[in-house]
Amino acid sequence: MKARENIRLWFEFYKLALQDNRFKKEIEASKTYYSAWGDCRNVSFINWWKDHKHLFDEVTVREITEVDNDPSAIYLKVPLSLPLTVAINRIKWLVDNRQSKVRKLYTKSKGVAVSSYQLTPGTEFRADRNNHTLIIYKDLYLKQGRPPVNPQFIKSIQDFYKQRSKAKNALRPPSSFSDGAKAGDDAVRTCRRYIKDAERLILAAAKGDFPGRN
Repeated sequence: MKARENIRLWFEFYKLALQDNRFKKEIEASKTYYSAWGDCRNVSFINWWKDHKHLFDEVTVREITEVDNDPSAIYLKVPLSLPLTVAINRIKWLVDNRQSKVRKLYTKSKGVAVSSYQLTPGTEFRADRNNHTLIIYKDLYLKQGRPPVNPQFIKSIQDFYKQRSKAKNALRPPSSFSDGAKAGDDAVRTCRRYIKDAERLILAAAKGDFPGRN
């Protein structure tokens, strides 16, 4: 489910990019790349996922017992006697080499790459942190009309999380926005970082390289 959550966040940040005129240039440039996603402006992730999850079948590393003809993956035989560091380095080289060939194919054909959609290779993606980034930006900052980030706005975030905590399986809020935390300068600086991170992720989604490289 973690892989699906990462894709949901990609989907949501891409929708924000589609709604923001500041990213029109990037959206136009990545239109072909995203063509297989269809029109996702006015659809929920749950409904969209039903028809598009096949695009993301290979989003995790797993052991297989038989080989198929999937062009979006490579199959490797790894001798268990190899030192782990040697095996990892060899695997990395082989995967990097194949990914570069796939990217060249995509560039020449101007179509969707034969590999599945995937997060930027080699980038750490912290789903919980980025989920909070999405919540603060989409459900509070945008809905309030991009207000000044000040103690008053921090208080609105704290009230939002306090109400949200009643929901089943609700995410625990970041410490700066938990009930009873001070809405002072530290919280303001933290909030500004979340907003800056959100806009970076929106730009990355617009470009078709999510979450991009920090």
